[in-house]
Amino acid sequence: MRKSSGLTLAELLIGVFALAIAAGLLCYGVLAKRDEAARIRCRNNLNQLAKGMASYIWDDRFYCWPAARAGCGTKADPQVGGAEWLATLYWTKIIPDPGAFVCPASRDDNEWGEKLGSYGCPGSKPLAGDAVSYAGMGDRSVGIYLASKLNKGASWATSKLAVRDDFPPNEPMMCDDTEGAVNHGRARSMNVLFFDSHVEYWTHDKVDAETGVGRGDLCAMRN
Repeated sequence: MRKSSGLTLAELLIGVFALAIAAGLLCYGVLAKRDEAARIRCRNNLNQLAKGMASYIWDDRFYCWPAARAGCGTKADPQVGGAEWLATLYWTKIIPDPGAFVCPASRDDNEWGEKLGSYGCPGSKPLAGDAVSYAGMGDRSVGIYLASKLNKGASWATSKLAVRDDFPPNEPMMCDDTEGAVNHGRARSMNVLFFDSHVEYWTHDKVDAETGVGRGDLCAMRN
């Protein structure tokens, strides 16, 4: 009898399974490369923000503060959060690129600066949640820091203290979003910028993406 040259069902299934594995590995590699590129761009954004802060305090002893700008730093709400602290660099034209305030790993979109405003919070209201992707020092962050690190007592946690240029260099200055899931959610990780301007990539063993964001070493970071 002549042997059939066609594929058996088993051979066909093996072929399909092999193709599925190859496609899965290729897809994983593409996603991994995309995640790495987003992480690098995010780190570059943080470095740019740090340079902006350094430029601001060249002739001053304190970091920029959004006091007296519409809706920010006044007696009326909203309170000054870390997003406003960072947005000051945009309002003062130190960093004119609105893209520097958006993490590429997030869904944030400040509409090329429209949601940032030109000289303070747009419409004297709190900044939109997607205007700034990063968390920084808010109006009570130094008090929170002192209360948690230096055992200054609960009263310090509510004190509005300016951020000085001699703030401890080994303490976090900015980080990825501390509200909800971290920006690099698939990797369960985030970028953290320190006052000496170096950036560390904290994985899930240092940051609990579900409950630990904004606590512990990041206790003073606010959006």
